[in-house]
Amino acid sequence: MTTAQAHKKDLNPFNYDNVFIWWYQPWMGTSNSAVKLQYFWLDTLNDAMRHEIEFLSAMTASYSKLTDCMLGREGIQTPFSMMAGYHDMARDMTEATFKRMQKVTEFSDDFKERLWSEI
Repeated sequence: MTTAQAHKKDLNPFNYDNVFIWWYQPWMGTSNSAVKLQYFWLDTLNDAMRHEIEFLSAMTASYSKLTDCMLGREGIQTPFSMMAGYHDMARDMTEATFKRMQKVTEFSDDFKERLWSEI
């Protein structure tokens, strides 16, 4: 064997493909379900945050109406107009709260359904 052939042989690295496949396949088999579980959890958390933002938006609009009523921006302030403003705000907040409670109760069922479909 010549010196050039010896150097050429040394430059070829060891083939790690078989070792990588041997390690990668079992790892993916065990971690794939953990990754999916984390995805389901983060997706549910994302939905919860979105619904909380919707609730805060409804709350902001309701308090804005009440502020307009209290400052007299909707016309002359009378006890009846102030009472109507309070009732409107209470009705809007009640609807938003019930909607929020309904969404919260659906989260656990949705998460359980996703989890069982994965299992």
